[in-house]
Amino acid sequence: MRTDAIFCTFFSLVIAFTASCASQPSPRKPIGKFETSIKAGDIRLFSYSQPLFREKARPITARNRQEDGTGKPREDSESQLKRTLRDLELDPRLKEYCPAGYVVIDQYAVLNDVVIRGECRYGKEQAAN
Repeated sequence: MRTDAIFCTFFSLVIAFTASCASQPSPRKPIGKFETSIKAGDIRLFSYSQPLFREKARPITARNRQEDGTGKPREDSESQLKRTLRDLELDPRLKEYCPAGYVVIDQYAVLNDVVIRGECRYGKEQAAN
């Protein structure tokens, strides 16, 4: 009878452990395209882009307009730039490529992409070289 109690306790712990591991959020998969380039003098540049969201064209009706009556798209280029910048900051590839941080050189929404270009900040040991 004692072995049954030990087995049940062990089995309960295994179930609890697997349930706690399964409930933890999985690492977020990077969304955008991350391209890097290293120039002379170890200047580390990067470019991050995501597809630009555009609403499908549809007939103009009172139901399709927003509540303010403007009929503007739900997310304009400026808000998409902000969202892309937030996604870039959460991207593990950026943290690995620029461990000391980064500076945004340029950001724009053009054609079908939102693009952020930047340069890595340099740590004290890199500046001494």
